Amino acid sequence: MLPSVAPLSEVDRRILAAHRDLGVARASFARSPSGAAITACQAAEARLDELLDARLDLMSTARPPGVVTRRPRVPDRAGDR
Repeated sequence: MLPSVAPLSEVDRRILAAHRDLGVARASFARSPSGAAITACQAAEARLDELLDARLDLMSTARPPGVVTRRPRVPDRAGDR
């Protein structure tokens, strides 16, 4: 479980580690399918989902509601400014 306030960089680091762990669990299942391997995959996937949800929560609280960020306008043509 993450602390109530964790820096985004820490959440991202944990997401990368969880993604790696899921890959390892899936590779293990591919080599030797078993109930234990399925359980390991499900646990790794649940952890990754939890971290992704935590990141989404951090990102949605980082910006006040109703604030829309826009990308800068890129001209379509050289003369269109």
